[in-house]
Amino acid sequence: MVGPSFDVARWMHHPLRYVVFSAYYEAIRRNHRHQWYAPKKRVESASFRSYELINKHGRDVLLRRLLRNCGPDGVVYDVGANTGVYSLAVAAAEPTAQVVAFEPNPLVAAQLRTNVACNGFESRIDVREAGVGAETGTQRFHLSSYDELGSFDARNAGAWEASVRDEVDVEIVAIDDIVDGTSTGSRKPSASDDVVAAGTSPPDHLKIDVEGYGLEVLRGARETLASARPTVYFEPHTEGGEDRTDDVAALLRSLGYRIRVRPDAWLCVPESSSN
Repeated sequence: MVGPSFDVARWMHHPLRYVVFSAYYEAIRRNHRHQWYAPKKRVESASFRSYELINKHGRDVLLRRLLRNCGPDGVVYDVGANTGVYSLAVAAAEPTAQVVAFEPNPLVAAQLRTNVACNGFESRIDVREAGVGAETGTQRFHLSSYDELGSFDARNAGAWEASVRDEVDVEIVAIDDIVDGTSTGSRKPSASDDVVAAGTSPPDHLKIDVEGYGLEVLRGARETLASARPTVYFEPHTEGGEDRTDDVAALLRSLGYRIRVRPDAWLCVPESSSN
């Protein structure tokens, strides 16, 4: 039991954290691969199962706000879906909502698909194995020893005590292209063309948790933010890489968004909205 004198801050920077986190990520890799045990999770009124061993992110203020804001016909883009907590919770709470989940890490995207199938949510969650950025194309992605920290920025992938364990080239898409269904034009066709699916509805809700790459996501979504006016649920990241939160805030405000700052969470609401 943790007593009142336990110094959480000191433990979080202790080498023991690396041992605990490394063991956890290895355990969930095996659990997803073999599909041994999918405990039930509950977030607000939503109940679902996943092969994560704990209800990681289940208490996120942004997730709870998203569930309160999303209606039956809502369209949610889950950018940086990881193993799917946000996507699964929305699909469980609102069976007729449309969720598009983006995850560039091939291993984690496979885990996400496993969790979607575990709940029978294949018709509710559209999993796209791709990153989201300023332009559609390909980019080098850094795999982290803490799977959740995988990033297009090597410094973020090596944050905390993690390290970069590999690098892969992944498809990357711009939200404006997704909403537009932009064709390849004179560009050589690539696997990205399967991710930029024509007819994808614009988002009502845009969640962004991408380990320091959020500015690029927003730059590739300018037209969508200006026209569709989705509520943005943004998780700022300052560990490891460069702190660009001032640039993110300036871009959002230039597009007419109010930013409500919470610890490790920004709720970004278009000026015309009352959310």
